[in-house]
Amino acid sequence: MADFPQPKKGAHLELAYLHGGEVLFRPGESLQPRVLSDFELVYIIEGQVDYTAGGITYTVAAGGFIFGRPGVHETYWWDAGIALRHAYFHFGIEYYPSVWPDPANWSPVRSGLSPVCSSLFLHILQHIYEHPEWPAVRPRPKDCHLVEVLIDTMLENHQLELTSFERDRPEPVRHALMCMRKQIEENPRHVMTLAEAAQWAKVSEKHLCRLFTLSVGTSPVQTYLLLKLINACPLLIRSGLSVSEIADRCGFDNPAYFSRRFSQVYGCSPTVFREQVRSGKMIPKNNFLPADLVPRRCW
Repeated sequence: MADFPQPKKGAHLELAYLHGGEVLFRPGESLQPRVLSDFELVYIIEGQVDYTAGGITYTVAAGGFIFGRPGVHETYWWDAGIALRHAYFHFGIEYYPSVWPDPANWSPVRSGLSPVCSSLFLHILQHIYEHPEWPAVRPRPKDCHLVEVLIDTMLENHQLELTSFERDRPEPVRHALMCMRKQIEENPRHVMTLAEAAQWAKVSEKHLCRLFTLSVGTSPVQTYLLLKLINACPLLIRSGLSVSEIADRCGFDNPAYFSRRFSQVYGCSPTVFREQVRSGKMIPKNNFLPADLVPRRCW
């Protein structure tokens, strides 16, 4: 590494150059041992590769990424049974964000990342194709920013399930929340009690309250109420339904009770809330519950 220019810390990522492409290798072929002279980011599109860097071998399947760094001894061995297609781009770093770890400490392999990484990688590759003058000409600040966002996302290692952004919570809480949502969707007028929630969760009432306070921030009964009230917000903003109709839709038999509880949470009546938001004088708040619990139903 000492023989290669060392990037410096700065406010943002600044690249000296950027270029890349896409390659298809036949089964069993290999990329002979080499010493990288710059940074390279590789995205495995199809197939599988055994990648050796610094004496350690990693198996990288389709969807995985490889970080190559200057001075690293590396070898690629493609799958013996199927062809491999991968995209790559090389880049020189002059400055990297000071909040990042030293590039020398970046993990050489990333897998199981958010789909946004692959989409952003291919978007950057499209920019490369649109600029045949690269790498002779420095990339624009916009392109440096795109690469910065991609690497930043990969360094954060946000490994997300494709179907859910829900946080990891104790099993009793998760099961109780699932039952609450089911009740609200299928029978919104149902009045849930703490005893019923504890029965769903298969724990004592006291223990369930403690778990909810720690992982959600509110009690089970309060959480149930908030879930129903939050459902009323898009109806107030986007529909022509009356407050009484919205109260009924969200499971409140008594419109006056609905208005009173809504006012306690949002600081104003449903009617004032509707008028203020529609006129642009108020931004609706949904931060009474963690973001992953806010209902995502489309009314």
